[in-house]
Amino acid sequence: MKSRVLARVAQDGDDWVASAFQAESAFCTAHAASQDAVVEDLKAQVEEGLTIQARAWLHQFRGSEDAPNCPEGAIKLPIDLWVCKLVDQTCPIQAQVFIEEPERFFSGCLAPPERKQQIFDTVAQGKYDGFHHVPGRYLCVSCEREGKKPSLRYHYPWELAHLEAYYPFVLERDWPVIRRRHRSKITLSMVSTALCASHCVQLLQQLDSAAAAQLRVLEFELSR
Repeated sequence: MKSRVLARVAQDGDDWVASAFQAESAFCTAHAASQDAVVEDLKAQVEEGLTIQARAWLHQFRGSEDAPNCPEGAIKLPIDLWVCKLVDQTCPIQAQVFIEEPERFFSGCLAPPERKQQIFDTVAQGKYDGFHHVPGRYLCVSCEREGKKPSLRYHYPWELAHLEAYYPFVLERDWPVIRRRHRSKITLSMVSTALCASHCVQLLQQLDSAAAAQLRVLEFELSR
């Protein structure tokens, strides 16, 4: 699966420093003698750390070993309510396939009888492990503002960062000034909540183009 992380690369004297941001702070920092070297070092650190974090997150949201999530289940955002894609109704068993309690699954599943059996066999035989991308993700208000479809407005927790993590911003001090200068272009929610990496860059471009020039969006292919 593809994942994106916000990073900043800057020169500090004769050295280069690169940091990757998550939530309200940097979670990886690298130092090197050149810009290319520091970026490669940071990428290696981030990929190693994210692999561990992503696997733990994916395991949490694939369902339990005895009740993996149903492949025909879908999340109704933003309330994380499971619905059945086959009948477009709320799933009474919240998309759980009870491997050790088949009767419970067959009585609660809304799918047609033949499809119920197919779903159960697929999961019981290990052909589907219950992973879903959407549950447990977090909203980027800038993605929402752009009108992206609901599933694209939500991001993995490590993909979001607050403005103050990578820029000297204090809400109480700086928001009145930003509001006067940018009016409706920048909203309070954009500067007070975590945004996805791409929108972090866009936000800082409006506030401080020189500082924004140091930001990068690092993209990774993470194994689930």
